Order: sequence, then C-alpha cells, then structure tokens
Amino acid sequence: MSYIVSAYAVDLEGIRLVGSYGQEFVDAVVRSTPQHVLDRLDEAEELGLTPRDVMRQLLLGEPMDSEFGPTYGHALEVLCHHAGTLLDNAHWAGMRFRYFSMVEQALADIGVEFDPAQLVLGGAPIELPPIDDFPSIGFVENHRIGAMADTLNAVELDRLTDDAIRGSVAELREWARTCQAEGLGLVCFYY
Repeated sequence: MSYIVSAYAVDLEGIRLVGSYGQEFVDAVVRSTPQHVLDRLDEAEELGLTPRDVMRQLLLGEPMDSEFGPTYGHALEVLCHHAGTLLDNAHWAGMRFRYFSMVEQALADIGVEFDPAQLVLGGAPIELPPIDDFPSIGFVENHRIGAMADTLNAVELDRLTDDAIRGSVAELREWARTCQAEGLGLVCFYY
C-alpha cells in the first residue's frame, strides 16, 4: 500500500477561527468541496453523522466525538481545501513513510539539514480529538516559512543523484516559495 502527502498553502489564522464560524460558512464549505474530498469523512456514518454534521461540529465549535479523531483530521483537510490552495504533490504520492528518511538522508549527504517527515508529524494547527491513525498532520507557521524556503533554496538540485528525490525536493521548495510569496502557512496531511 502506498500513501500521499497533501500540502496546502493556507492562512493559519483563518483556520484557527474554528469554533467561531456560522452555519452559512459550514454550508459554503460543504457546497464548494469536491465529493472526492468529502468522501474522506466517510467514517462519520459510524457516528450517524453526515459530512455536513462533522464540518458543523468542527467549524461551529460543537463537541466532537473523541473516538473519531481521524474523521476530524480529514474535516480539517476539507477546511484547508476550501480556504487554501492544494499544492502540487506528484512527487509525494505513491510513497511509503520510509521515503521521508530517504529524502532526509539524500539532503544530509549534500550538507543540508531538513527532515521532511516533520511536515506531517508536528500535529494539527488547531485542537482536534486524538488521531491514532491517518491522517498524520503537520504545519509550518507563516513566520517560519522563510527559514524553510532559505534551507530548500540553498539545495543544489543537480547534486541529488536520484531523480525521484530531486523532484520531491523541488516540490518542497515550491511549497515553501508559494507560501512565502503569499504570506501563508503550510498544512500537510499524510495518508
């Protein structure tokens, strides 16, 4: 089985307003979200809830069922999809978790310290029930994107000998550049 990293350039301050949104916003988020993204909330049925109900709980600050942390993690992704921009991730698809350490090692071999796994292991930018499975979530604050961009911009891509890793690092660089140019944070989901 292979996995993917979905990365979003998003205003983290807007994301952190969960609990203060109104029903109109909930409806707008659900209406504007493609069905294949809403399908990630399918565990909601076990709670007897619809995707709209899950989004309402998250956005209006209603109590969330602690047994279904992964469902709320996917609901956060629905919000990021609505409020942000899904970044190109072709080089972070069809992978296993060990690929993070392969990229980290390739960077270390050319003198660059950067652990891409931290992009999906830092936790959510908002409080969610515990997630004991997928998605893994991480984020980079707006004020830290510059340091990430500086690190990745310093990478001499032609020194990376593996084409896939070179492409992955180029994508990370583009994520950081996009967020920096737009003054946004980065939220990543691994599943």
